[in-house]
Amino acid sequence: MTREDSEQNFDDRDYESWQAAATAALKGKDISGLTTRTLEGIERSPLYTRHQNGTIRTGDDFPGGAAFARGSRASGNLLGWEIRQSHFAMRNDVNAQILADLENGATAITLKGAAPEIANLDSVLEGVHLELAPIHLAPGSTQELAAALLAVCEARSSDPELLRNHLGLDPVGRLARTGYSVLPLEQEIKQCVDTTNEVASRYPNVIPIAIDGSVWANGGASDSQELGAILSAGVLWIRALLESGLSINDVSDKLEITLTVGPDQFLNTAKIRAARVCWAQVISACGGSSSQNPVTIHAQTAQAMLTKTDSWVNMLRATTACFAAAAGGADAITVAPFDDALGLSNDMGLRLARNTQLILQEETKLSAVIDPAGGSWYVEELTDQVANSAWETFQDLERQGGLGVALLSGYWQEALAETRSERNKAVADRSMPLTGTSEFPNLGEQLLDREPLPQDPEVLEGEQRCEALPLFRWSAPFETMREAATASAKEPVIFLANLGEIATHTARSTFALNLFEAGGIRVLNNDGFANTTACVEAFSASNTRIACICSSDSVYSESASQTAQDLRDAGATLVYLAGNPTVLAEADTDIDGFIYLGCDVLEALTPIHQLLN
Repeated sequence: MTREDSEQNFDDRDYESWQAAATAALKGKDISGLTTRTLEGIERSPLYTRHQNGTIRTGDDFPGGAAFARGSRASGNLLGWEIRQSHFAMRNDVNAQILADLENGATAITLKGAAPEIANLDSVLEGVHLELAPIHLAPGSTQELAAALLAVCEARSSDPELLRNHLGLDPVGRLARTGYSVLPLEQEIKQCVDTTNEVASRYPNVIPIAIDGSVWANGGASDSQELGAILSAGVLWIRALLESGLSINDVSDKLEITLTVGPDQFLNTAKIRAARVCWAQVISACGGSSSQNPVTIHAQTAQAMLTKTDSWVNMLRATTACFAAAAGGADAITVAPFDDALGLSNDMGLRLARNTQLILQEETKLSAVIDPAGGSWYVEELTDQVANSAWETFQDLERQGGLGVALLSGYWQEALAETRSERNKAVADRSMPLTGTSEFPNLGEQLLDREPLPQDPEVLEGEQRCEALPLFRWSAPFETMREAATASAKEPVIFLANLGEIATHTARSTFALNLFEAGGIRVLNNDGFANTTACVEAFSASNTRIACICSSDSVYSESASQTAQDLRDAGATLVYLAGNPTVLAEADTDIDGFIYLGCDVLEALTPIHQLLN
């Protein structure tokens, strides 16, 4: 093919020709099957083009333009984003860990679980140059802790304007996480506003208020629900700050938004871009100038996505999430260590988390590209879809009276519970696969041994005012099954009754092995049996009580029912069949369970675990 022919063929490609080629490749299957949907109902098409569904941004939609989809600054993050690392202040060696992080590339530290004593904080931060490396408090911190941190910073700093700490005042998030508060929510917000005004007069670059989306994400929220709740919380703070006399154009400087990022790269890039779009709309609706009010966005890898089993895979999830955050233009990023779900991360976990950011920022030069996702028809439209979906959630919460009222009434908890249920279904049927846990598990792995997390000094004081949100990790149901199997007095084992040649049964026997091991059940596999008699004899010799028949549809129609009966006569308590129930509808009485692509794996494996008990 000549160059001219190649260019002509490239120019002739349009959506219709792609659709025809895709339909041919699918061999008669409906092309609509390639369209997927998110938990909030956003449709994701297989192909995006300029004419079909792309969004073009021009004029003010350049980076730094008023809409902010493409970044809050025309220069993007050319100097790099803030690389944060989180530490438990009550950890014995926390000071050494903090200094190691700062010496090796971290540019800011977030303290979790700190005690509100000046002497304690001074010891934790010994050797830290507070004017160079800002120390932030985790969202939900108390007024007392914020005052203690400021006291330590002031004692060591000659110029308060150089301090860039974040105080983490977030009574809404703390209430949602614990369910308790000493004062009514309105009074706590008023106290935070008073503190904000006091801090603003002396520490102009300190951000007092945190709007923490991780509370909602770790409680089961979808991406749009997380962003919608952040917007509602933002409006709550805007109203309170305006009532205190603050100008609308000064509000954004007093807030920081924390968004979680997970393994869905494009959706999370779009979510960060959508957050800026929605915030600009909120500021404009409140009478402010959106061009003067970019909000600081901190991206944090989602705790909900971390797994205990095969936790090494968490490094891949975290890398994808960090890349998504950086491509979306986050101002600061925190990457959770890969072993975070197992307890207190060790030196290796902290180093890998830090270096994930350093490699993306310094080696790949990701920050050197202004809005790297800009111009992608997919990302541009997905940004608008997430923004619209989040805005609907925001409006729904405002109709309830705002996020605070929705939380205290239980309305918001019910909405998140519905989303948790939908995500649980997706995890259970593996339409949302978790590598190393629900897919491709390794029963021979040794779980990493980590110290337990330090006791959180936060005490549940005051009145219980609402239902606390749970910490929802996606992999927990499968991990519970794995733990139950490990703790069982007798190891659960299943025999694969493979009928026919290897080519006949291998697809379904491989599928069955993967599925059963996801629930902690060891599989006895084999090369297959020529007839039922040989299969049943091998089962009897295996000394197991559970079997799964694996073969082709044609073999099933001839011998599956008889094989199931013979297995039961040979002592099988449970007999499964690898295939959809429609392949052997007449054998329902002979088969205890069917396993197939899209089945509820947890439900299918429950009878085995009940048998163990």
